[in-house]
Amino acid sequence: GRTAGPTPVRQMSMLMANRQSVISLRSQLPIALSQTSVRSYTTPTAETVTTDRANVEAAAVTPANITPDAVAAASENITHDVADVVSAAPTSEAVSAAVAQIGDFKAMGLCNYTPVGALEAALEAIHVTTGLPWWAAIAATTVAIRTLMLPLMVKVQRNNARVANINPDLQRIMNNVNEAKKSGDQMAIAKYSQQAQQLFKDNECHPAKSLLLPVFQAPVMISFFMALRGMAELPVPGFLDGGLAWFTDLSVKDPYYVLPILSSAGMLAILETGSETGAANPQAAGMKKFFRGMTILMIPFTAWMPSSVFVYWVTNNMFTLGQFMALKAPAVRSALNIPKLVKPAAELQKNTKGFMETFKEQTASYQKTEKERIVRERQQAAAMARRANKRRF
Repeated sequence: GRTAGPTPVRQMSMLMANRQSVISLRSQLPIALSQTSVRSYTTPTAETVTTDRANVEAAAVTPANITPDAVAAASENITHDVADVVSAAPTSEAVSAAVAQIGDFKAMGLCNYTPVGALEAALEAIHVTTGLPWWAAIAATTVAIRTLMLPLMVKVQRNNARVANINPDLQRIMNNVNEAKKSGDQMAIAKYSQQAQQLFKDNECHPAKSLLLPVFQAPVMISFFMALRGMAELPVPGFLDGGLAWFTDLSVKDPYYVLPILSSAGMLAILETGSETGAANPQAAGMKKFFRGMTILMIPFTAWMPSSVFVYWVTNNMFTLGQFMALKAPAVRSALNIPKLVKPAAELQKNTKGFMETFKEQTASYQKTEKERIVRERQQAAAMARRANKRRF
């Protein structure tokens, strides 16, 4: 047959027990949430024990006082108590606000006295003070640092424009230097080398100054990579849902590989439109072929990186492209005192030998010079031997 359900007395007892459990949980919740709560305990007296026993006996559940209204009222009270306990629980926004404080990174082992630690501190400060989500905080930090480097970029642009304008004269001098090397004329080599240095001095430029921007940018890029990777490995609070659109979790790789492709496409666009240190750099054309292949090959090798790293790379590439397009405008170049190119950069690059071609020619010239030197030394040694033999006889 069917199993008999609980009796009314049993139902009322179960409801009262549940009510006491909820009330106990409700009273303990503030203590669990607060780190500064202090529990107080008072030793019960005989009078207190007697009073509590009388109250329990008066509230005892008996068949006589069980009515449908009493059961319904007890059930409603328990429902309200459960709702109060749930509403008293901390929300995700409250938890995020509690951990979003300057100094939290330090407690996690970040923000040490290194360039990486300084960058982590900057990211934390921007995220906390502005309230931006992590993807926007990373982008804002990237733009801020690139903006601080604009004066150096303008200085490099001026240098590159001047080097490009003197490139025809420089090429004539370098051709003379190469001819002098082939003939082994050391005095001519010194003479033409001095002319090249004087040309740089008169025009206040030098090809080596083009490396200033990469020298400063390389440590920043490495620090960004190490900082964001370290933050993703923990991960820091907010990284798990601090992304955007399809990459909500910044601590893991892009599941659709969109960010790696966008990053490589941005680098390829920079190479095609001109190097960041200036489109007037004649050697830029010689390096494009190498880096074109590198930008494509890097996609599978970097796809495993966390999305936070690609947020930096994509933002950095977009800033570079915008900067380059702005510097192509004559009004902007004039305002920044960047010299106007005497000849278009494409024409200068067309008449300039690439890096590999120059390297091969210099290597061949060096080998030829060494062979000629060895032949001369042998001839001189043979002549000295003949003179010594004549003196002997």
